[in-house]
Amino acid sequence: MSVLQNQDCWWGEGDDMFFIDGEEKPSTNGTGSEDYFLGAWGFNGHAFSYATYGALVVGPEFAGSRTSVYRFHLDSPIPFTKSLKATIEHGHANHRSDNYSSVAYWYQTEPHAAFPALPPVEQRIPRVHLVGGPGNSAN
Repeated sequence: MSVLQNQDCWWGEGDDMFFIDGEEKPSTNGTGSEDYFLGAWGFNGHAFSYATYGALVVGPEFAGSRTSVYRFHLDSPIPFTKSLKATIEHGHANHRSDNYSSVAYWYQTEPHAAFPALPPVEQRIPRVHLVGGPGNSAN
């Protein structure tokens, strides 16, 4: 997951939630983004990487900063039968308006229906949108 901050201060604390097989309430409810990516205390401001998790980019806590983290569930699979919805709050209780992007991998048997076309690359590149308010950079 990558975060491009639109606001100052820590972007984490968003809870991860997994909805398995059509659940209306999540089976799991995490304790914060940094905990989900196994880098408690805001990654201590340092990048790190291991085989199944890491924080490759850890920016300062200012608008315009970027952070990129990853976690593979090889040793902690999330079993499901018909559907899996994974979400993560944007800050505690979704109070942040940063740009979050992520990727997920799945394995699929053939044949399958055609995938929809991707938007043009210009529409997929995150851009800083300063949102104002207390705690934001003047820049």
